[in-house]
Amino acid sequence: MKFKVVSPNVESSGNSETDQQAQIEQMLSGSPVFLFMKGTPESPQCGFSSKVAEILKAWEVPYQSFNVLSDENIRQGVKDFANWQTIPQLYINKEFVGGSDVVEEMSNNGELGDLLKEAFPGRDITPPPPPVEVQEVAAIEAASILKENSEIRLLDVRTQHERETASLDNSVLLDQELVEEILGSWDQNTPLMFFCHMGERSRQASQYFTSQGFQQVYNISDGIKGWSSNVDSSIPQY
Repeated sequence: MKFKVVSPNVESSGNSETDQQAQIEQMLSGSPVFLFMKGTPESPQCGFSSKVAEILKAWEVPYQSFNVLSDENIRQGVKDFANWQTIPQLYINKEFVGGSDVVEEMSNNGELGDLLKEAFPGRDITPPPPPVEVQEVAAIEAASILKENSEIRLLDVRTQHERETASLDNSVLLDQELVEEILGSWDQNTPLMFFCHMGERSRQASQYFTSQGFQQVYNISDGIKGWSSNVDSSIPQY
């Protein structure tokens, strides 16, 4: 089930502190769950805002949000309002909950679910499933999996310099722009396979994407070095 996410385009009616507080209170009255964030749920402008938006998406609850980057007065006003100096800020039933780390912890321990049940007494609130486990595969097994499944996206988490030294066919460099694209628009059932030099950096990337809800994630445990040793010796070792 999909829920509509509303991102109000509210402009400040004045610059005084009283005006800011009144406007914030008005926004909080418009929805049981309200998120002040950088960017929008569809296009977050920071990783912390993206994290909270993804958590709310996983709980499948409707909410409203405001992009604090669109209004400097509101951006400072919400910090004063909650006495909390960072963004994002989540409110439930007009009560301040916290920022990204707090929301993540409360989501994991069930406290967020209890608050959401109070906010939506007529809705069935169920916790999101736990993240899937990363599938660790050696290079020789990864080559076989890729041959059988052309839909797998092969993602290189190394540096551009390393990639120029040695690379795998049909792989794409995972830079920040691509990360944002994947999180913002890719189907979470898209199979992903990560690799680096020897498997450590790609393992961290794999775990991150499973934490964001991707359901089929592979890590090449011995990296491109294992690929060169056991799959294709024409790939340079370094």
